[in-house]
Amino acid sequence: MSRTTLQHYMKLLAPGTPLRAGIDRILHSGTGALIVLGFNRQVKQVSSGGFQIGVDFSEQALRELAKLDGAIIVSNDLSRIVSAGVHLVPPGDIPTAETGTRHRSADRTAQATAVPVVTVSASMGTVSLFIAGRRHVVEKASDVISRANQTLAAMTSLINRLQEALDQLNSLEVAEQVTLRDLVAVAHRYELARRLSAETEFHIEVLGVEGRLLKMQHAELAAPLGGLSTLIASDYAHNLDDAQEFQLENLQNFTPEELMNNHLVAQRLGFGPDAYLETPLESVGYRMLTTVGRLPRHVVDLLVPKHSLQELFAASVGELMRIEGIGDRRARLIRDALLRISETAFARSDTA
Repeated sequence: MSRTTLQHYMKLLAPGTPLRAGIDRILHSGTGALIVLGFNRQVKQVSSGGFQIGVDFSEQALRELAKLDGAIIVSNDLSRIVSAGVHLVPPGDIPTAETGTRHRSADRTAQATAVPVVTVSASMGTVSLFIAGRRHVVEKASDVISRANQTLAAMTSLINRLQEALDQLNSLEVAEQVTLRDLVAVAHRYELARRLSAETEFHIEVLGVEGRLLKMQHAELAAPLGGLSTLIASDYAHNLDDAQEFQLENLQNFTPEELMNNHLVAQRLGFGPDAYLETPLESVGYRMLTTVGRLPRHVVDLLVPKHSLQELFAASVGELMRIEGIGDRRARLIRDALLRISETAFARSDTA
């Protein structure tokens, strides 16, 4: 089962959705339920008895029909309640680790039909999603919020460390002193921050309407990650014989332990198993000019890769104006941006 599939159904069970509202009503009434989230030929085969309902889905109807013994079956788009009071009889030889009657039936039904099944346990006050042979507990919003806040705190720390590495990279690019080790340090921190960002997004989706504040906090915090991998690839891929091999996305299936290994990271970025970490690298300048110099991307495209960073830093307004597509006003804008980059980089190096 893919993470995307799990996210889809967790979003359907998020606070504020009609399905979750109906489940909350069932919990508050002290009754349980078995809800099949879809209807196909396989579901029909494992169904016995019950009542054909065929009514529009509503939280009130779900609550009332949960009073009947048996399962409730809803349509694939969750817009209608197909039947209720259904006895589910999946094959008894399907392996399951569940012991309770309701949970065991839900697990086997989900495996036999490839349709997710939700159980509501009144005695335990829990909601579980069974999908592809696995059970996922639908946590209370307060528990998810607590974990999301912890993830945001860790992400804040990593974003700060990533920014420190990028600031250091700026200074090194201005001085033409970037090495593979410096690039690996940025790639490592970027990937860790990206993972925490993805985890936070998952928590926000699970929270539904309860995650609005977290969503705003995350959006502001994750802003520096937007487009960063593309800019870094634009700057450094040309250092490889095959520029297409350079992809920060290649690190996504690395374990945390593997990410700590600089040589493995360098290899995955395309620099080979015998890469020397002190190998000097040359930056084209896309990231620096775009993010630090705050120049529009179409202006940056006029400057690189036809001109090296050092040529740009040494260029006067008149020399910049001789570049096709750059007039007096734009040349002064570029010159101011380059001065700002230099001053920031040298000030940081003096502080260090």
